[in-house]
Amino acid sequence: MLLTGIEKALSLDPLEINRRLRRRLSRGEFTALAVCITIIVLSVIIYAKLEVVPNDYFSYLRTAHSDFSENYYPYWIIPVFWLFDQLPLMVGYVIWDVLILLGVFLGARAFGGKAALALLTFQMFYVLFLGQIIGILIGGLGLMWWGLANRRWHIAGLGLILASTKFQSGLALGLLLLLFADLSWRQRLRVLVVPAVVVAISLAMRPSWPLELLATLKGNPPYDWGSISLWRWFGPAALLLWLPPLLLPLTRPARFLALASTLALTAPYFQQTDLLALFVFPVGWLPVVLGNLGFLFFRFYWDALQALFVIPLLLYLAIMLPAAVKRIKQANE
Repeated sequence: MLLTGIEKALSLDPLEINRRLRRRLSRGEFTALAVCITIIVLSVIIYAKLEVVPNDYFSYLRTAHSDFSENYYPYWIIPVFWLFDQLPLMVGYVIWDVLILLGVFLGARAFGGKAALALLTFQMFYVLFLGQIIGILIGGLGLMWWGLANRRWHIAGLGLILASTKFQSGLALGLLLLLFADLSWRQRLRVLVVPAVVVAISLAMRPSWPLELLATLKGNPPYDWGSISLWRWFGPAALLLWLPPLLLPLTRPARFLALASTLALTAPYFQQTDLLALFVFPVGWLPVVLGNLGFLFFRFYWDALQALFVIPLLLYLAIMLPAAVKRIKQANE
């Protein structure tokens, strides 16, 4: 029910990963993809009927017109936003959503998660409706993992820099994956070549963007209404949750997932939609299904979304409690 197959989550066996990526669609996956495509079509109809625009997607396009007032992303992604701005609004939105859909689907296959379950969640529908970028960044993580497995270091680096567009989730998870991958430090450094070049080019094009980004975060911070981090209630004290995953004896995959869950619980800002980045791993069906408690939003509004911290907390406890009990037994023997 929990952590099904997690011991294989960090496998870099290229044959296994390529097999998962190439296998035929299951009935569940076909159904989930069909539902998501239906959500995209319905979203287009709703926006046309209400004569409004998809909020998050449109905010990305505004950067193409030098409006960075709501931009919380590094400058290297701005050319991508500019390209989509050249398309008719809703055409670009549909293509963007298809990329989000493919990113989550392929990410789940790359990491051995249940793609059908991840796609049939409140978080996925929410992301598609608003055009949020997290699905594309999950695709970046999957691309990085494929590149690592197949020793394509530049492709892995491309996936990492794409995932790094969202610092608190994509970048953090990408670095955790790189750290926990069965690689030498020289190989890890080879992966960082492409990200280093991309960052350097972005700074050459607009040297002030890091300071501008900091100013935006300070002067116009993103709404945290949907954030699930315990930072909201406990502040820096939440960081104490990092100690058990770092100190207790755990297998490498279990420690990775424990730290990924800790990240969701302790980062000052972690959106409930970013849970999709956990759902693409083999965490079992229960945490993913619990994501659908987000539908209570329509009754309890933002309180319902903030309460979804129970999902990473459940994963955290499922790993840490057995490890703590084992350590106590060993100490008493």
